[in-house]
Amino acid sequence: QPSSSVNPQIQMFSQMCQPQAGGDPIFSVDVECVATGPQHDKRTVAQIALVDQFEQVKLNMYVKPKEKVFSYLTGLTGLTEELIEKKGIPLDEAISKLKKNLPKNGVLVGQNILKDVHWLGLEEGKDFKAMRDLA
Repeated sequence: QPSSSVNPQIQMFSQMCQPQAGGDPIFSVDVECVATGPQHDKRTVAQIALVDQFEQVKLNMYVKPKEKVFSYLTGLTGLTEELIEKKGIPLDEAISKLKKNLPKNGVLVGQNILKDVHWLGLEEGKDFKAMRDLA
């Protein structure tokens, strides 16, 4: 029986991620961005992670932005210029790898998942089956 002190969103995620016979696989995708300008809407993808329902990291890719980086937002993202320069790959290559590792019947779950899906140019019903926002 769950403790009442546990965050309800964590409880819901845990329940959703319990493997079920014949159920669709569940994944969480997370995108970290760097700032390309001083405005809050000047952002570009710099890291993409994909985790399965068994908490196994399937992908953790760093993306080298095409645009000049204004700030790596290191305090929020953990990203640094050195990390991106050393391990960064082009965005189109990262998205291609993501699509190869995300099954068409996969269900994406996460906080504000629509924003991450938008950043990556993924299409519900084409690149994955469905999404569930926990926010």
